[in-house]
Amino acid sequence: MSKLYIGLSGYSYPEWQGEGLLYPPSLKKSQFLNYYVSRYNALESDGTFRRMPSDSAVAKWNTEFPEGFCYSPKMHQSVTHFKRLKPEGYDIVSEFVKPLEPLEKSGKLGPILIQLPPNFKRNDDLLAEFLANIPHRETLRWAIEFRNDSWNSDKVESILAKHNVAWAAVETDDEQAQLRQSAQQFAYVRLRKLTYSDEELKKWAEYFRGLIEKGKDCFVFCRHKDTVAPWTWADEILRSK
Repeated sequence: MSKLYIGLSGYSYPEWQGEGLLYPPSLKKSQFLNYYVSRYNALESDGTFRRMPSDSAVAKWNTEFPEGFCYSPKMHQSVTHFKRLKPEGYDIVSEFVKPLEPLEKSGKLGPILIQLPPNFKRNDDLLAEFLANIPHRETLRWAIEFRNDSWNSDKVESILAKHNVAWAAVETDDEQAQLRQSAQQFAYVRLRKLTYSDEELKKWAEYFRGLIEKGKDCFVFCRHKDTVAPWTWADEILRSK
């Protein structure tokens, strides 16, 4: 059954602790993750963008994440920013995925986010070749975030659809989200505005509800930095779903 997976793009922020904040004042930092997974069923990780996942870290996560929880790591920068989807990065993708297999087998691995840099302009052939050479299986899902407007094309969407890769819908204060449904079974959304009204969040909740009714899982991650109380956005969406 399709469902909403929602959380934040990170969890271990000391400034989120205190009276009226996400973490109670008395909570130890080592308990942040256990508290987080008691409230939300998904987590997007920026840490893997600079540090490859390790066997020991994944084993720990696999124990700490409850059944029904999904962890979405961001692809390492060497693939997206240094090799820029070129063939030299294919082995790095495999190296990135290998230690994540225990999470994949336990059903706790969410889509892996491939976030391209803003100066990476559209190249259909490069994208198609890259997607054809990364591993694909039912339990290994991918989402890609384009941060250059040159990619906003139906042709690019069809390339993603061929490989069942989600177009990450990213809403910012400067850009509306591209609501393209390139993946058959799931959608991936990142809410990155500085603030959201309750009405805006209710509209998003309605959108997610519609996708879920059509049989799609929705992976939704709220901004984690440079804003105030983003966890309240997730809470409002959960109340409105």
